[in-house]
Amino acid sequence: MESLELLAVGRGSSVVPVSFEILDSEGAGLRMKFSGRDWQPFTESNLFKCLLSARIDLEKEDLLLCCQGARPDVFPSGMQQQMDNGRFAAVLSRSAEEKEIVDIFAAAEPSQVTSVEAQRVAVYQFFNLPISDAGGDA
Repeated sequence: MESLELLAVGRGSSVVPVSFEILDSEGAGLRMKFSGRDWQPFTESNLFKCLLSARIDLEKEDLLLCCQGARPDVFPSGMQQQMDNGRFAAVLSRSAEEKEIVDIFAAAEPSQVTSVEAQRVAVYQFFNLPISDAGGDA
């Protein structure tokens, strides 16, 4: 099990510490705790999807998680989701140079992050996909 400490920002620039535990289990598992609440478990097919679920819960409290996986220009390829269990993702760029790969749980500045929905829209726009055809998760 790996433990991580990140920050989430809310309206009015409030800052909330958020604790994560990445579980060593079959598939992908993540636990999150913030603001004195009990641990919340998330189990999905990969860690990026676990992170999306955790971010959705934080957004219900008007909080945005400050991590690389919450940037509008970061998204794991299908191969990354399978090979790295979704732990690493590419920074989306039209540059022909080598792609930058980031740890989705690495800290990010508040100005770099966005909501799950805004990230989904940014990814669809990057790939020139119609937004109306988008599913519920990125």
